[in-house]
Parts: sequence; structure tokens; C-alpha cells
Amino acid sequence: MPTIRNPLLLLSSDEIANLLKNHRQDKATELYDKVLRFPQEYILFDDDFLGLVYKTIETFDMKRGSVKLVEQSSFKGTLRKYAHTIQSLAAYRIETINDADGKLMDTISFLFDNLELVQGDAPLVTFSKTMHFLLPDLFMPIDRKYTIQYFYREPPYKRENYDLPHVMGTREKQKERLFEVFEQFRLIFHKHGAVLSVNSISQWNRNIPKVIDNVVMTFVKENMEPAS
Repeated sequence: MPTIRNPLLLLSSDEIANLLKNHRQDKATELYDKVLRFPQEYILFDDDFLGLVYKTIETFDMKRGSVKLVEQSSFKGTLRKYAHTIQSLAAYRIETINDADGKLMDTISFLFDNLELVQGDAPLVTFSKTMHFLLPDLFMPIDRKYTIQYFYREPPYKRENYDLPHVMGTREKQKERLFEVFEQFRLIFHKHGAVLSVNSISQWNRNIPKVIDNVVMTFVKENMEPAS
């Protein structure tokens, strides 16, 4: 099993605050902001909202070629098919859950196994981002360049060729990574909750999972190998 790392647990709250201060958003954040501002009532049945989620995921990193989204109509259809199950998680927040909540973990596992969001067996990134857009207080967005590098590679982190196939591997391995990263995000909050909670009310950091994601992204950027 790959060794998971979490250097943020070794930092002080002041160092975490500096990482948040140094974080810079990219242009795709404008789409992310539209997703979060969308009225939450009946979002799983709102065609415009699901279309916006689809477009946002495409814009972030689904055009890399290694993973392809299903067609937009299929994407919307699978989310609507499991809308009741997704909505059953709406009361959960990452800052209040505990690691013994078997019902929550079973439901997430069921959704990971059954939502058909991508072509092929590499759903982790798409699943995590889609669920973050639908349930932003519970799910963290995961990507290969920042999240996976941070937790599974020693710095300096790679600017290019950052994929870790031995970490991602099969669909089942990707589900293992989802739960490992989920637990590490929870631990980061419990270590640095005060500073993360304060920053969660700023313009772009309106939920704890995204605040932690921003810290992770900045840490990776600040510890990347020099540009060639």
C-alpha cells in the first residue's frame, strides 16, 4: 500500500495562515464561484446547474486526455438516478464527522461504485469534484497534480509527469485513495480548525474542504521543483 504523507500536520497555525494568505486562484475559479452561488434547492434536478457542474469539471482538468467524461446527458442522468442517496448526505460536514461513521462511509462507497461519470475505470478525480460541487461542506476536490502528489510523493513535487500510476491503479485502489485523503483532510481540520474556520468566510473559501484544498495547493506550489 502506498505510504500516505501529511506535512501540514507538522506546521503551526501561523504557517497554515500564511499558506492561505499566499494562495492564488486561477481563472477556473470563476466557474467554481458560479457553482457555489447557484440556489441549492433541487440542484440535482436543475438542468442548468448540472450543465454548469459538467462544464466546470471539463474546465478544471478533464481535458488532459487520460480520463474522459461521459456525455453530458449521461452525466446528468446518473446523478439524477442516485439523487436521493446523494441528498441523504446533505447534513454532513467534514468538520463534524468522526472516523467511526460506518453509514456515511458505506454510502460514499456505494456512490463511488455506482455513479457513472467517466469512461473507463479512473473515476476518483471526477467523482470527488462532482461531489464537492453537490455537497461542498463534506467532499474535498481531489486532483493528481496537487492532492495526490501532496499525499503520496515527497517534495520537491513535479511540475510535469506528476501522475503516480502505482498509487491510482484500479478503480478499487482509487476508492482506497478517496477514503485515505478524506481522513487526512479531517485530521488537518482537527489540527488547524481555528485558522481554517476563520478563513472559510473569505471570498473564495466558503467551505472547509476547499479551504484545506487551497492550503494543500499552495504548499505543493511552494515546494515544487524549479521551473526549467
